Amino acid sequence: MTAILKRLEIRHLRLVAALANSTGMSAAAKHLHLTQSALSHQLKVLEDTLGYELFLRHGKKLVITAAGRRVLQTAKDVLAGITELHNDLKVMAQGEKVTLRIGTECITTFQWLPRVIPQFKKQYPDIQVELNSQAATHVMQLLEQGDVDIAIKMFPAKETFQNHKLFSDRLVVVMAKDHPLANNKKISVEELISENLLLCPNAKQKLFMGLAQHVDTHNIQTTEFPLTEAIVEWCHAGMGVSVLADWAAAAWQQGAICVKPLDVPWGNRHWTAVTLPQSQPVYMKDFMALLKEMAPV
Repeated sequence: MTAILKRLEIRHLRLVAALANSTGMSAAAKHLHLTQSALSHQLKVLEDTLGYELFLRHGKKLVITAAGRRVLQTAKDVLAGITELHNDLKVMAQGEKVTLRIGTECITTFQWLPRVIPQFKKQYPDIQVELNSQAATHVMQLLEQGDVDIAIKMFPAKETFQNHKLFSDRLVVVMAKDHPLANNKKISVEELISENLLLCPNAKQKLFMGLAQHVDTHNIQTTEFPLTEAIVEWCHAGMGVSVLADWAAAAWQQGAICVKPLDVPWGNRHWTAVTLPQSQPVYMKDFMALLKEMAPV
């Protein structure tokens, strides 16, 4: 193993890829700008190093072996990664303006996204991060149109997209400490819909989709607010109850606020960063890694 790591080089991987994709030694040598004898020598050195025959010679033709196919698989992965790295570094070296555009379907993410962006900027000071605050109700449409690069969703998208799991949370009901429901261990759907619900507009849409599985949602009383802060203050004042993520509620839970689990089977959510089904730049991968690392739960 140590000998392989010391002697295996990128040129060997390019050699295997060229031989696998060429009609013979002559064509592969031409592609690699080598003489045929130099190519044969490099192939023999590589096979001796690995201890396996990678290609069988039948006249001028080459037939790849099982060991050769395994090396070819690694060659494809490594060479694709190097090409991607080269392209990303080239963009940065040329000083091209790069903007990473983020869309989210819930404004509560703004409670933890600000912690992620400064850390990302330490790694990539020349890349701008743009948050689309209007993306809530149509974030996937914006992603498909190319208007955002990463969509942050409460649940994974369909399989035609790439889903990158971030964290999981649970919906809870927030109310004043002296609210009549504050003594319950859990809050049922029936108990919830009897209250004035204090909700963000996009959170209302998602919540009502879940509630519609149990009850008619047309007559539920709601008051909408654009900010979580306002919702919590109204809960504190006894003007209604709200449904928030457990981590969002924890940021505001104080003496006069009570938090109880919402008793529904769909109360557990799985937050996901969604991208288009294609190779992503290294800086996007690093941003999503920070999203996961600095998640609120």
